[in-house]
Amino acid sequence: MTFEARNIHKSFNGTEVLKGVSLAMEAGEFVALLGASGSGKTTLLNIIAGLQHADQGQLTLDGQDITRLPAGKRRFGMVFQNYALFRHMSVADNIAFGLRVLPRRERPGRVERREKVSELLDMIGLADLGDRFPQQLSGGQRQRVAMARALAINPQLLLMDEPFSALDAQVRRSLRSSVRALQQKVGVGAIMVTHDQAEAWDLADRVAVMDQGQIVQFDTPDALRNTPATGAVRDLLQGAA
Repeated sequence: MTFEARNIHKSFNGTEVLKGVSLAMEAGEFVALLGASGSGKTTLLNIIAGLQHADQGQLTLDGQDITRLPAGKRRFGMVFQNYALFRHMSVADNIAFGLRVLPRRERPGRVERREKVSELLDMIGLADLGDRFPQQLSGGQRQRVAMARALAINPQLLLMDEPFSALDAQVRRSLRSSVRALQQKVGVGAIMVTHDQAEAWDLADRVAVMDQGQIVQFDTPDALRNTPATGAVRDLLQGAA
């Protein structure tokens, strides 16, 4: 699966939030959108997800135009910073939710759903907690469930919006490694919004640094640290050092 965003523009109330953003990624690649608040990274993620539409530009998936494709038909997995789990559903039912609402021709049967949920619970290390409810889990466990729910539909792309921001530092560090291992095991491409350099360095193959609605450098973590392309990139790296 290859994904590309070309010349994306977006304005709100006359203020240009994205100014011709372009980004391309390869199959299985993990990309981080790194930048300060207001740099446009969440708006870009929402446009990729189909939750908002660009004023100008194009999105392609394996060469096919998906710019106006509704969010529900993109088959992208989404992980939010507040987990967005259903409180009235068990862990297992939360994970199975996406499978139950797939189009009828793609929807697995009950036995297949149960097997898929069991497999994902085992993958996230919560094999014995499927009958619990979200409020009975820790923050780290809830985020793992949110990740499993996003992966249950075999997404073409995994999108994450500040997925660790609600967790304390120790849990964030331990969860980062498990998320990266899970993403690599499944083999799905991922785009993550973050303002935390450590998350970007630990997780991403490449990092797109955003500033004032533009990507000012898109490179590997090592290249960004060693050869920042602009003063804005240098200031961002130094400011979080």
